[in-house]
Amino acid sequence: MERFFANLSNELFKLRKRKKYLVFLILGSAICVASALRVLIVNYITDGGVSRQAILGGLMSSNLTFLLLLFLPLMAIMATCDLFVGEQVDHTIRFSLMRPVGKGKIFFSKAAAAFLLCAFDLAVMYVVTTLTQVCLGGGTEGILTSLGASLLDLIPLAVLVLFFSLINQLVKGSSLTVLLCVVCYVGLLILGTYTPAVGGLVFTGYLRWHNLWIGITLPLLSLLPRIGLLAGYGLVFGCCGYLLFDRREA
Repeated sequence: MERFFANLSNELFKLRKRKKYLVFLILGSAICVASALRVLIVNYITDGGVSRQAILGGLMSSNLTFLLLLFLPLMAIMATCDLFVGEQVDHTIRFSLMRPVGKGKIFFSKAAAAFLLCAFDLAVMYVVTTLTQVCLGGGTEGILTSLGASLLDLIPLAVLVLFFSLINQLVKGSSLTVLLCVVCYVGLLILGTYTPAVGGLVFTGYLRWHNLWIGITLPLLSLLPRIGLLAGYGLVFGCCGYLLFDRREA
């Protein structure tokens, strides 16, 4: 495990050196703050008739759809493509393979680095949104609920990262990989949304995992198949991705 964490630290360092992730994080934070400014517009239109607490309560919960379905998947696509196919294209992955670290640890440390980037971005968005809610007079309503929702949604996010890591082993071009990740993700998202018959079997339908645990209380027996389905997807994506990565030449 020591070698795994050492390689994970190295992969995180690679991501930190790329300024585009900081730029996107700032843009995402700005969008979250801008979504809260509607309280000023509504208060102005209604001449203070609508309270700020009523509008801003649970601000993070209202921003989760944007974060989970658009922003964080974009970050996951960029990170996995940079760490996998990007290094394959410029042959810098050879430096990783020369270290006394097995290919399995290299593969999963890269996937873990991409996941930790997304988790860090989600944490920053939570802090920014919460501070915005409190500073604009929205109070503290829904803060703990939003925190729990964010923590729960990290589970399907990890499966999504493994899915993108698998796709990165299928093609060699950077642009083609990004396009394939986007097309597959959007296709699965549309399939799960507009095809009710298979919607419950598509893992992208569980990106808002908190909906099954917070607000609507379901019996544990009803949740077990969904938990098993998500765990199965993660195992398949992780194992298949590793096998393809192990056979791929640098």
